[in-house]
Amino acid sequence: MNDASASADSPSSSDSLAPFAPAAGDRATWMRHLKALELPAGATLFRQGDPADFLCFVESGELAVVLEVPGAGRVPVRRFGPGQCLGEMALYRRDTRAASVEALAPSRLLRLGMAQLRAIEQEAPALALAMHRHVAGLLAERVAFANTELKDPLARLAHAIRGLAASRFGETEWDRAALAAAARRPDEVGAVASALDHLVAQLGAYLQELKTATARREAIESELRIAGEIQASFLPPPFAPPAALSSSGSGSAGGRVDFAARMKPAREAGGDLYDGFFLPDGRFLCVVGDVSGKGVSAALFMAVTATGLRALAPTAPDPGELLTRLNRLLCERNDTLQFVTVFAALFDPASGELAWANAGHPPPLLQRAEGRVEPLDAPLRATPLAVFEQNVYPTYRARLAPGDTLLIFSDGVTEAIDASDALYGDARLAALVAGRAPSAAAGLVEAVLADVLGFEAGAPQADDITLAALRFSAPVTP
Repeated sequence: MNDASASADSPSSSDSLAPFAPAAGDRATWMRHLKALELPAGATLFRQGDPADFLCFVESGELAVVLEVPGAGRVPVRRFGPGQCLGEMALYRRDTRAASVEALAPSRLLRLGMAQLRAIEQEAPALALAMHRHVAGLLAERVAFANTELKDPLARLAHAIRGLAASRFGETEWDRAALAAAARRPDEVGAVASALDHLVAQLGAYLQELKTATARREAIESELRIAGEIQASFLPPPFAPPAALSSSGSGSAGGRVDFAARMKPAREAGGDLYDGFFLPDGRFLCVVGDVSGKGVSAALFMAVTATGLRALAPTAPDPGELLTRLNRLLCERNDTLQFVTVFAALFDPASGELAWANAGHPPPLLQRAEGRVEPLDAPLRATPLAVFEQNVYPTYRARLAPGDTLLIFSDGVTEAIDASDALYGDARLAALVAGRAPSAAAGLVEAVLADVLGFEAGAPQADDITLAALRFSAPVTP
């Protein structure tokens, strides 16, 4: 926009264009000190932040006061026409302009600066006093305008905003009509109300999207809970009572198998698995596995693995052959490229022989009856199942004496993390098992689980936690 241009013409002498009617003797003095300004449409009289050192009386045309709000653009405040005054505070306080004034149409103004006002005060004190009284009346009109046109509408707008908050942002009735009415105003109140009305509309849309997303999430969580229940149905009960078995073929009294297991998924559905059951020949099969990943995909792969184990175990001569056959089965349809680590142990309570195979799983701990603890590890760690179809898994053998306990666990135990991101670790687990007197399998499982959860101390569970214990008890004497 162009700056205001000063006209060379003298001010009009018409009484109707003067801000007030000076006495006949003072009229010449009054008109001599006023300077006429001609503003074309679109020109700027002064800008927000300019020094304030004059006021203007509007003789003809129309001007607008515009507030420049950083980051929010231009906000129209008020319009002025003939007979009104602009910038009167400049004569009483040295400051900068609080807003910009622009011509909406060709306008003619009468300009009075501070130097001219002092000259009038010296030449015609009565005229200056009348002018001051006139400006005081204008200021009173501005205060009334602020009260009726700004203060009251802002109070009603604040009431509507409080009602919006009380209605939980539109869930119940609130004074939306008051906000809509305020938004139609052409001033700064209207600008604020219009912005708030837009915010309310956006907030309503967001809340609706949030409700839809929440409903979808609840549906997914429900499906995950059902998936977890289905997954749990593939697992045996956590604790099985000790079972007395007789030796097959020897005729001597057999030992007792004490088995217990627990799984605590990190999510509704986990990827770990365990199983423990007797084969037709009297041997007891104990298995713990850990599928890659978490959630539904891991749970589905876990279900396939658990089902395959149950189906193949009765015909497999040893754990190595069982894992070899299971690996081929899992590799046939593994489009998701998942894998599972598995430790499988086949225990004969008649002889105390323990045959075992490990497919990439953490080595279990063997607690001897006298309290000594040792890892049951293989010379070479085999790869997990469902990676290479041609893999063959060897069988290793050990012997359990009455009172010995085998503790099998997933890496969710040793890789549990506390609030400071420290790992639970193999050393802590071994020390815990070594520090406990040999006892029932369930007691060992519960003690380890409690210690792991206490170590996490409320930190988010990073992985599924699975524990299984197999204890060889002495034969029952009749």
